[in-house]
Amino acid sequence: MAFFMSQAGDPNMSTALSWAEELGDCPDLPDSLKEVGKRVQLINAINAPLILDLNGNPSLLYQISFEEKQRRFDQLGQLSKDYMPDISDETERINIVLRLWSGCLSAAKSIAVETQSGPNDSAIRRSIFTTIIDPTARSDKIYSAGVESAPAFKRLLKQQISFDGVPNDSPVRKKE
Repeated sequence: MAFFMSQAGDPNMSTALSWAEELGDCPDLPDSLKEVGKRVQLINAINAPLILDLNGNPSLLYQISFEEKQRRFDQLGQLSKDYMPDISDETERINIVLRLWSGCLSAAKSIAVETQSGPNDSAIRRSIFTTIIDPTARSDKIYSAGVESAPAFKRLLKQQISFDGVPNDSPVRKKE
């Protein structure tokens, strides 16, 4: 994970994935989230509650208290209920949401033309996708569904994207 943090610049995605792994094995993608549009709606709905504190400030997830983590999990569990009516177990829904969000935001930040730390170029994209995103997507089907959702998420936010440097077989290219 150290490489992910240093290369992608945002440890929140690796923390969210780590939390998901603590909640259990990777479940199957529920039928309710088979469509990319539904996944993007869910990711958009949980994005702010996951990363913002009670004052609306972004936080580094690995630094929050156990109590704050539980508060955010409770929010994720409630928010995800309408998007996954076919999953009654709240822990499983939170597991899915964390994996989906991590994959989507990891890929979305990597295909962004411009980031808070400057522009992305093809070498950065190639490195992140070949060493982190695509290998993780191959071993985690929910994370992969998140990666696949990244272009639609960026379009929802009306942000520019580029696939320059992204491997042709990456899940992020499935729904270009």
